[in-house]
Amino acid sequence: MDLSILTIVYIALAAFFVGFSKTSVGGAGVIYVLLMALAFPGKASVGILLPMLIVGDIIAVIYYKRDCDWKIILKMFPLTALGVVLGYFIVDILSQEVFNVALGIVILIMLVLGHFLEDRTLAKSSNKLVSNFVGLLAGMSSMLANAAGPLVSVYFLQLKLSKLVFVGTASWYFLLLNLFKIPFSTNLGLINWDTLTLNLLYVPLILLGAYVGVKFLRKIDMKFFTLLVKIASLLVSIKLILF
Repeated sequence: MDLSILTIVYIALAAFFVGFSKTSVGGAGVIYVLLMALAFPGKASVGILLPMLIVGDIIAVIYYKRDCDWKIILKMFPLTALGVVLGYFIVDILSQEVFNVALGIVILIMLVLGHFLEDRTLAKSSNKLVSNFVGLLAGMSSMLANAAGPLVSVYFLQLKLSKLVFVGTASWYFLLLNLFKIPFSTNLGLINWDTLTLNLLYVPLILLGAYVGVKFLRKIDMKFFTLLVKIASLLVSIKLILF
């Protein structure tokens, strides 16, 4: 695979931010999505990015494996899996621009609602409709564009999870989600031996980003963490709607 120097730089930065976002502020994932889109325009970036995300997920699970609320995952994942399947069938039908705008609007609405519900916590044992909706849309957006992070982050904020449980639950959730996507992405031709060989070259940068992310998360308090997730999610929603 012949790559220009600029493309190599884009991939290297994306790999670093994959590791960093997986072990710290998940909403920052838009950075690596944008960088990979610059390196590989079109659907190719989705397939090339997926194995890198799985490496980042595995690292995050190793760090935060005990900090997970499995009840949340068990509620969300059945509809998430359905969302992946729906995304697989509509990837060639639905315009990605239209879907991005819709996803951006949903994230923005959730942020606004979250602001007005700041002092209320969504009961983990209830609100099945909300978890199903988020799970379904997360599965679709992940299959279409690896863009489920901000949506899930906003939902987790409303559950008032601790900083470590937030990251730990997200780590397990996205590891399961991304592993579930492998056969679908492979069947679409988005993952092959060439892309996997390319992925291997950037694993060290994913590791470096993950290490920096762990150190960063330890040094920030929950209020600052929440603020960063909200800012990152807001920027993502604006990008999806306007660009």
